Amino acid sequence: MHTGLSTSVADRARFIAVEDGFNIKRPPLEPRAFGAERDRALDASCASGVIPCDMSEVLSTPYPATTPLLLAKFVRLRERDEITTRLRASGEIYYVLRGRGWTGQVGGETVEWGKGDIFCLAGGVMTSHHALEDSVLYTVTDEPLLAFSGVEPASLTDSPLEAVHYPAEHIERELAALCRRDLGPDTPGRALFLTSRKMEGSRTCTPALTLTLNAVLPGERQPPHRHNAAALVLIIRGGPVHSLIGGRQLPWEEGSVLLTPPNAVHSHENVGHDAAVALIVQDGALHYHCRTMGFEFA
Repeated sequence: MHTGLSTSVADRARFIAVEDGFNIKRPPLEPRAFGAERDRALDASCASGVIPCDMSEVLSTPYPATTPLLLAKFVRLRERDEITTRLRASGEIYYVLRGRGWTGQVGGETVEWGKGDIFCLAGGVMTSHHALEDSVLYTVTDEPLLAFSGVEPASLTDSPLEAVHYPAEHIERELAALCRRDLGPDTPGRALFLTSRKMEGSRTCTPALTLTLNAVLPGERQPPHRHNAAALVLIIRGGPVHSLIGGRQLPWEEGSVLLTPPNAVHSHENVGHDAAVALIVQDGALHYHCRTMGFEFA
């Protein structure tokens, strides 16, 4: 029964004027390349461990984050070493930069992987990575999203995801077909979305993330464009290729990660003689669901 008396719960209430409520400021994200993290992960003298591409100082978050909703990391594994994690994420995306090994989840499935493979797993599950030879994995999750919301991932039984493996030879076959395609004038770029049996209806990789393979052929330039999703671009094959992001030119160096901030105008151009390929993770699935992707040519 309401008595009108002040309580400790009521004392916590605050009211903010509309001018201050609409004038929320956050430090902007700037385009950048995570080359130092890549170099450390690929250094033969580096011990086994996880190397995050951490922007938490810029984002003012108490947890590691590369963008407000995404966290990219390199997982370094020496031969015969093992790393076990339980990530507070709805899903986990992996690309094998180097080596050979296998990954298994408690109560889940096992993926045997090698260089050039991609695999995706449900999050929130005890996961063990085992290296059969010196290996480096690149991974992206939505850990910052769950940390910000203060929620835990679904159990493996209730997860919308199931383990899925894209072997390198299958990827090469699909990339070859992609490079042969004739693109229309309104096609955003030479790209291939990766999804799975469970996620095919949404055409996304996880409930929060989209995963695409992008190719830029010699002489091609992806038209300048923008979208509300932040993008993390892993360079699989570089060369004399660059991205122009928010007016800043960043070269495509193999194994490096480029950050494209939300709504930043960007384009990719290949002035070399070989096709360039990148793996791009965006928080696009959330924007598609909310009808806020905001894609447009600039």
